[in-house]
Amino acid sequence: MEEVKNAYVQLCKAHRVDVQDCVIHALQRAATSDREGEQVLNLSTNGLTSKTCGILGKLLASDRILTHLKLNDCLLDEESVKALAYGLSGNSSVRILELKGNSIRGGGVAAIGRMIRSNKTLQSLALEWNNLGLLGNSFAIFAEALGANPTLEHVDLRSNQLTHDSAGELAVALRRNTCLKTLDVRWNNAGITGGRALLTALETNRTLTGLHVAGNNVPQDVADAIATAVNCNEQRHLLSSEYQSRTRMLTREIRSVELSSKQQLAGLLRTIDEQRDALSETQHGSSLRISELQTTLDERRDAIERLTSKLRDAETALSVSERQAQDDAAQLERQRQSVVGVQEQNCEAEQQLRSQLAEEAAKCVAMQARLDDGERKRRREEQQTAQLTEELLRLRAELKLKCSDFEEKMEKEKHRRKQSVREAEERVQREVDRAARDLDTLERVHADETARLEARHVDTEERLSRSREELVAERLRHGEELQEVKRNAKTEEDLKLKHLEERVRHLDQAKADLEKHVNEQNRTVGELQTKNSSFTLEKESLSRRISVLSQELAGKDKEWQAEVDRVKLDIDERENLVTQLRKELKESKQERDVLETRLEDQEKKFWLELERKKDDANRLQEELERKEAEVLRRREEELQRASMLEKAIFTYVTSVKSPTKLL
Repeated sequence: MEEVKNAYVQLCKAHRVDVQDCVIHALQRAATSDREGEQVLNLSTNGLTSKTCGILGKLLASDRILTHLKLNDCLLDEESVKALAYGLSGNSSVRILELKGNSIRGGGVAAIGRMIRSNKTLQSLALEWNNLGLLGNSFAIFAEALGANPTLEHVDLRSNQLTHDSAGELAVALRRNTCLKTLDVRWNNAGITGGRALLTALETNRTLTGLHVAGNNVPQDVADAIATAVNCNEQRHLLSSEYQSRTRMLTREIRSVELSSKQQLAGLLRTIDEQRDALSETQHGSSLRISELQTTLDERRDAIERLTSKLRDAETALSVSERQAQDDAAQLERQRQSVVGVQEQNCEAEQQLRSQLAEEAAKCVAMQARLDDGERKRRREEQQTAQLTEELLRLRAELKLKCSDFEEKMEKEKHRRKQSVREAEERVQREVDRAARDLDTLERVHADETARLEARHVDTEERLSRSREELVAERLRHGEELQEVKRNAKTEEDLKLKHLEERVRHLDQAKADLEKHVNEQNRTVGELQTKNSSFTLEKESLSRRISVLSQELAGKDKEWQAEVDRVKLDIDERENLVTQLRKELKESKQERDVLETRLEDQEKKFWLELERKKDDANRLQEELERKEAEVLRRREEELQRASMLEKAIFTYVTSVKSPTKLL
């Protein structure tokens, strides 16, 4: 308030106006008694000059501090009122204005009207004990501005000499106004015509909750009708405020539910993204494992090629040894020694294999069978070697004759062995190529599935932005489709992995058969079996790793499914809550509609009763007029009779007096 005081003093100096002490004292009192949120300037009962009012008008035009201005009983003239009204026209802080007991009339009323037309912050206006109704044109301006004002809620017009015409102007303003709540027009001269005009205005006005018309010579039935209409507006306002509060509460609740649903959806989408990343990592790991298997197959193929070369070397050595055996018996002894060495090696290999089989009995059952077959073949070879040793002396003579046949047979056998090895290599190569093609097909299918899932995800996000109601259904369907596709992809991947494993097993079996065939023709069975066992162990370790990874993937799928089920349950609970809130909102709307219907029925009954009362009043008025006409007629008849009687008496008196005079 000190700023307002300084501004007032500066304006007085600038316009060469004497500073009034009453204004300074009022500003000082306002500064010492300021309350939070309310700044009151009380200048009541002070004689303010027109120049001081002009300064106050300029001060109010730029002030943003004062909220309550009291100018009661200040004996303001028309110029003072105009100056204050002009300043308040541009004010944006004063909410309450009191101008009681200032005998405002004429141009002052019009100035106040122009002020409330342009002012957008004033909420309460007190004009008690003035003369607003003396000049109808000025009050018409005031009433028109009141009808157009969007902020005034309380107006006090008591004791302002308002006539029925002024009441009619107020009725027109009330039809247009949509924010005025209370209007006090007590102790004026509205009369029955003004009361009926105000009652008619209440038929369209739904915001006025207080209209006081006592002391206006308004009939009691009209006053009661006005009170009833005002009560209806008040009840409607209460119902509307209650409905708005409940609507705001439900709206906040729905917004909170929608926010939580969006958060849950965002969490679900993040979980889906995480699961997708985990799936891509798993697929990447699977591709790495498949590449490792491919590398292992290549290594095995290289090993087979090395074994084939060793077989060729063994065949060459066998041919050399056979030619050496034909030369002399010493070669036979060396052959025996070599056979004994081979037997010792076989025994050592057998002991090693048996020790390995004893350690890995649960894992190498198939290899045990292969070793048993090799053992039996070795024994058969030992027997055949013994038989050959016994028959060697007998066949020494025949050996020269059969040498040529044997060489031809050896050539054929070599050709057949080469052909079988070539066919085995081609078969292994075809199986490897088929496995690679299947792997490429699997990767393409998986990439297509991933692209389709991403497209569906994008489509689902677009649908989420379109409608809140479709959001939950789209999300659920998207989750189900994603789960179904994941299950299908996982099933297809498992099937293809199993198929590849079966093919690998078939390849291993073919390789084992080839090894058996090669082992039957050479003496390196121990080395080949050892390598084969190491390869089998590696394959089983890889199979175990694949099974462990498959179990981990299945566990992650189960966890993801459990999380999705939990989110679905939470979303269902949220949807049930939203449904319940919507039901409550619908019930409240139905209740409001029922109450509005009741109010309309009451209004209809009220207006019907009012019309009936009006008809009764008109009928009584007509009967009263008829009675008054009959009284007038009888009064005229009585006057005629009195005049006739007076004439008769006068005639009689004159007739009586005339004989007396004659006598």
